[in-house]
Amino acid sequence: MALRTDELGSVLFGRITLGVFVAAGTLIALAEWNVLPREALLVGAPAIAAALLLDTFLYNEFLVAGGPPWLWVEIYAFLYVQAVVVGAAAYTLRRYWAEDVVVKD
Repeated sequence: MALRTDELGSVLFGRITLGVFVAAGTLIALAEWNVLPREALLVGAPAIAAALLLDTFLYNEFLVAGGPPWLWVEIYAFLYVQAVVVGAAAYTLRRYWAEDVVVKD
């Protein structure tokens, strides 16, 4: 089941997606500032790994030196993609569970 165009906007900018993005972004920021333990960075591990791979690729292929300021932009961009995936999964599961069950005799 693919998402229709009218449903895509509700997933990209939905409450679940934005809530997951804000919560994960806050956890990562607090872990970087040593307010929370460093293990809290595991929340954004896929986004951090993707940002590091992209930063390495850009440097190796195009000699674009991103460094720490641009790395955080990449991390939060991938963190939003991660939140969209969670939001789409939650939206699909909620829609699936909301369907009526038809029992045939």
